[in-house]
Amino acid sequence: MKKILISGMIIAAGFFGIMGDSETASAASKDTRPSVIWDDARLVEGQIGKVTILKDTSRLIKESNGSFKPSGTFKKGNTYRVYSYEKINGVYFYGVGAGVYVKNSSDVFYKTPSALKKRQMADLVMIKSDLLADAANGKLKGQDFIINRNTIDDVKSKLGEPYDEGLFEGSRYYQYGKKYVYFTVLPDGKEILSSKYLVDSVTDISPLYVKNRLGSESIYREEYSEKDGTWNLVYKTGSNLIYFVFNGPEGKERLIYIHLMQQK
Repeated sequence: MKKILISGMIIAAGFFGIMGDSETASAASKDTRPSVIWDDARLVEGQIGKVTILKDTSRLIKESNGSFKPSGTFKKGNTYRVYSYEKINGVYFYGVGAGVYVKNSSDVFYKTPSALKKRQMADLVMIKSDLLADAANGKLKGQDFIINRNTIDDVKSKLGEPYDEGLFEGSRYYQYGKKYVYFTVLPDGKEILSSKYLVDSVTDISPLYVKNRLGSESIYREEYSEKDGTWNLVYKTGSNLIYFVFNGPEGKERLIYIHLMQQK
């Protein structure tokens, strides 16, 4: 099994530790950042890739003037999380946390997450306090359009024609990509009445995760929908309601979408 270094936390403490030793395992247990399984380790919030050391290579510290100074050695066989990169004179330098870098060369192998892993991570990190703040202003995080203000023509003007369009429970929907859906009233209403964010089918987000990230103070209600077989966790923010809708055997297993609408 490859050795994965928890670079951000361990570097900050002044040393590198390999996952599995007592000190590093203790740090990992306290790491509450959202994460998904990627290969044999965790892809965490803020991470853009990982670099594996194929041959002992210099550990670089970035100086205040922007130059890099050797400071120790990255050992062959270890893998580090990458949080940033810089390109200088055509050469990439990968930031593994706390101002420490490794230079790209034949001595290292850099890998980025798949599109699926990026979507999973985007689902996880979307759920934080600013999601409620945006919802209070009538929009879902990551969207530029405000319910009960913007129209579907505004959406088309900026994003073009929808990926999918149709009828759903007395409204017309317009889906853009794999994530965003806008709803208008039938038969030919233009104003956006509500918007929805679709969660990837393999992303595992529970009601407890949402509550831990957003708190419980703004919860409006929790309820099971016999009609849909779903569990609804509803937050009230401003004059709007934001629904977190879960499915599964008991209706509380996995988040399938987030739906923002004005409170009636």
